[in-house]
Amino acid sequence: MMLFASDLDKTLIFSKKSMGESLSDHELVPVEEKGGVFTSYMTRSALLQLASIAQVSSFVPVTTRTVSQYRRVFQFSKQMDVKYAITSNGGNVLVDGEPDQEWGERIRIAAQSSADREDIKKMYDEIASSEWALRGWLCDELFYTMIIDPEKAPFSVLDEFRQRLLVHGWALSIQGRKVYLVPAGITKGDALLYVKERIAASYIAASGDSLLDESLLRVADYAIAPRHGELYAFYGESSLHHQFTESSGIRASEELLERVHQELLKYNDQFIASR
Repeated sequence: MMLFASDLDKTLIFSKKSMGESLSDHELVPVEEKGGVFTSYMTRSALLQLASIAQVSSFVPVTTRTVSQYRRVFQFSKQMDVKYAITSNGGNVLVDGEPDQEWGERIRIAAQSSADREDIKKMYDEIASSEWALRGWLCDELFYTMIIDPEKAPFSVLDEFRQRLLVHGWALSIQGRKVYLVPAGITKGDALLYVKERIAASYIAASGDSLLDESLLRVADYAIAPRHGELYAFYGESSLHHQFTESSGIRASEELLERVHQELLKYNDQFIASR
């Protein structure tokens, strides 16, 4: 059994603002709807490539989105059979669309190894200023999403805050206008290993663009990230755990899906030959 696990936003799906280039409506397929308005898209080529991947492996969407935010992405259920999904940065594993209770209990225990979330919120409030810290909320009772003004935010202060959080068992990720504060024990990688065990997968391909995706990429046999986003800004060309695409923006999704598909086919051929 092969498995392809991928982050969603700015890896597979893009808002029109995050595409990096303007594409015609003919090239785009809406994949997310909010309030009667389409908010995220894939190219037709990328969606076809993903459907081909889903025919030879189990496709597992992975996202920091909450359960309700993930459910807005309607195209996957229309195009392919998605049994497992990982949401809430690994805090929830969905099976046929519903949270897995066994994994939920594991997460409850894992979260206890990190500092209390209210204490973390107080620490953030102490460094935040109304000039750049706009609003925030608790997501699925697990982690925080904070909206900032990236043009005014003091990133050196946030980088120092990231180091302080490590001592308290929390991680910080900056993705455009969003700052995520997440307990270190809640990771996409751990959730993926749980799904791998459940379906007895022998090979994992994975993709993602942020530091919160790093745990996902580290547990994969083949890992690739787009040439944009937090991971590329942090590592440049020096990462030992994953490759980067040559393309950036929405075109990177087409490239990484094509490369993942080829790797899965290569592994499948080698597996058959070894039997």
